[in-house]
Amino acid sequence: MDSLIVSVAVPRPLDSYFTYLAPPEWKERLKKGTWVKVPFGRQAISGFVVEEPRPLSELPAGLELARLKTLLEVGDASAVVPPEIFELAVWAAKYYASPLGEVLHAAYPPAALGLKSQKKDARPLNLNVALARRPFDPTLDQRAAIEGLERLRAGDSAQKVALLHGVTGSGKTEVYIELAKRTLSEGKGVILLVPEIALTSQLHERLQAGLGEFVARWHSAMPDGVRRDQTVALHRGDVRVVVGARSAVFAPVKNLGLLIVDEEHDPTYKQEDRVRYHARDLAIVRAKPASALVILGSATPSLETRERVREGKYARFALPTRIAKGGMPEIEIVDLAEAPRVEGTQAAIAERTLEALRETVAAGHQAMVFLNRRGFAAFLLCDDCQEVCECPNCSISLTVHKRNRELRCHVCGHLERIPDLCQKCQGLNLTPVGAGTESLEEELPKLLPDLKILRLDRDIVTSATRLEKTLDAFRNGEAQILLGTQMLVKGHDFPKVTLVVVVLADALFRFPDFRAPERALQILTQVSGRAGRADLPGRVLLQTYQPDHPVLEVLKGGLTEDAFLETERELRQALAYPPFGRMARLRIEAAEQAEARANSTELGQALRAGPAATGLDLLGPSEAFLERAKGIYRWDLLLKSTDIGKLQTALRFAKDFALRRKWSLLVDVDPHGVG
Repeated sequence: MDSLIVSVAVPRPLDSYFTYLAPPEWKERLKKGTWVKVPFGRQAISGFVVEEPRPLSELPAGLELARLKTLLEVGDASAVVPPEIFELAVWAAKYYASPLGEVLHAAYPPAALGLKSQKKDARPLNLNVALARRPFDPTLDQRAAIEGLERLRAGDSAQKVALLHGVTGSGKTEVYIELAKRTLSEGKGVILLVPEIALTSQLHERLQAGLGEFVARWHSAMPDGVRRDQTVALHRGDVRVVVGARSAVFAPVKNLGLLIVDEEHDPTYKQEDRVRYHARDLAIVRAKPASALVILGSATPSLETRERVREGKYARFALPTRIAKGGMPEIEIVDLAEAPRVEGTQAAIAERTLEALRETVAAGHQAMVFLNRRGFAAFLLCDDCQEVCECPNCSISLTVHKRNRELRCHVCGHLERIPDLCQKCQGLNLTPVGAGTESLEEELPKLLPDLKILRLDRDIVTSATRLEKTLDAFRNGEAQILLGTQMLVKGHDFPKVTLVVVVLADALFRFPDFRAPERALQILTQVSGRAGRADLPGRVLLQTYQPDHPVLEVLKGGLTEDAFLETERELRQALAYPPFGRMARLRIEAAEQAEARANSTELGQALRAGPAATGLDLLGPSEAFLERAKGIYRWDLLLKSTDIGKLQTALRFAKDFALRRKWSLLVDVDPHGVG
């Protein structure tokens, strides 16, 4: 028999497929979606078969048989992307203007396929769950939400999507568990997405206890062997429930019946490198062919989701009150411009804030302190010449890390020792400016003797194991204060936390992004929601130099959330920003600033004269918010349109235009943040 012709997608920024030869005896194993190893240039890399193999007689015109290379390896039956996930990847590749090979690699990385142990049998998972089920006595609001969601799940709607809008501590997780039970009783599978790996451990335990069966965890930090075993078990149908971060939207759960996106508003659902997909949106796409119910849960739903509810495309169910007797926390605004301050601290700490911490600790309770900046100080300033130590590779100042006597770039990772004198004027007066979590960790125990603090940020928490240990230690009362960055915000449930302090709310208002006000409200609402989640009442102190900011007016009750969001909605509608239009960012990268500027200008001119110019609003080119990163200059073009078809036409044109000129072009559809 003749050799076979096989089309393969590889994880490279190339939209085309590559043709290889394979021996005829591999025909039954070479299904669409099968993992293969192929020679690519001087390397051997992974790829995926994208269509059924063909006989050699169907060799496409223009391809020379003598130049075709042969597949090196083909995966076993467990190394095949299931058809429904393959089709999801195809959709994502088209919508996000990404190569299919890169999408498939993101969905099924080699670790998930267990390629290092390909010839070994998968180790059996211990599927026995010996956890006592917690009794569940739903509130009236929970019962109404459960029954409404169940009617939607069991109905025959073409698309089943619902917002579960519940305040922090209102019992959304118990609603998820009840719907999951009903889904599993029909022999269907369940996926629960969370925005952070930090949340998977706590939810994993609650799900297993609530459902009484094994729940797989799915995220990038899982050990390769565990990922491989769980993949095999999911393929077999031995495991029917998955909880995980955004990549879990691709988990091979059989007969999917329920897909939950917890904290649906969270921007970390948007992948920010390589394949820039949004897991919430992909969840809705994945669920539709399976007629699965999608629950979007949030205390602070995104404007995009709110608009879909307003249009009648999504159902809405509300949990307006907390379950715990403590009720919603009391919000207090501390005006840093007026309030007496603690002397001699790197961070601005009001006497009122220090007293609240002292009272909380003295009562035997716990507190959480939120500061959205790592390190000891924001930058190092020369008092003599005003020079700031900057990264040699990025257009950003170096952050001071005092403990290791380092200046560190949080973009490229560049490190250098803290100098003894200014490199420009040789002055000796170098001052750390601004505060970070490291300086608070050092200073708070000096103000509150015998205080035990745990820190939660990317400098301290370097692995999923260390993260779980830190959270468990705080939950077990080994510290009175948990200090951290945005890792604090998301879904943690600590019954003894009665005080939350936001050290500087203003830092959230200053991002040059149209979503900044909405995002600030979400973060402050979420972090405030960590206080008073049990029977003890909670309180929140928000330190700020802008006590009259609209976001703070909402939190303290002077402005309704609906009124605030309606203003944001009207502004976006006038500018055709999402949810009223579609956006994409084109980023030209080059080693020289002039080259990046010239290339982006040329691309902009071509787009304005191109096939999708009508109905397309093109902004720029302009420098990226971070113009230089890792030694590379970046210039941006922003595309807006109310017609997704015209936007995708423009993106295809831009990619072809850049490819012919061998430019580096990054495409980000539905961008979040300034990048």
